[in-house]
Amino acid sequence: MIIWTRWGIFAFLFVGLGVGLGFLLKAAVGLGRVTEPSVSGIFVGLGFLVSGVALFFFDKYVVRAHLDKPRQLTYTRQLAQPYTHPDGRIQTHEVVPAVDPQSGQPLVVAPRSSLFFIPLRFWPYIIAGLGLVILIINFVVFLAR
Repeated sequence: MIIWTRWGIFAFLFVGLGVGLGFLLKAAVGLGRVTEPSVSGIFVGLGFLVSGVALFFFDKYVVRAHLDKPRQLTYTRQLAQPYTHPDGRIQTHEVVPAVDPQSGQPLVVAPRSSLFFIPLRFWPYIIAGLGLVILIINFVVFLAR
């Protein structure tokens, strides 16, 4: 069973990026030797927040702008008479744009990327929200000690 369509796998990659970024931030601050789980959780929450923002911009400027850009629907139609090209090839079909019979407007297909049937455009909010929850819980646990 495939759990993603088209570019939805990038949500998984950005979650992994968030965890890695959290541990990298922890080491960059100089707390790499601290073994307190709540300290690690705070930085993982920050990493999730940053990766959620990064996924938002990646989805907006790469996936929706270029990879999932709407395109015109086409179909293959048989020619009334076969056409012979100068190099000897015989063409019996041609590709033509599909149009709506009632309005005459071209039909457009807009591909969608998703993960677990959730469109990719919603995943930045889910990842950032998860990061905020992780951050708050671990910060409260850290302050309670």
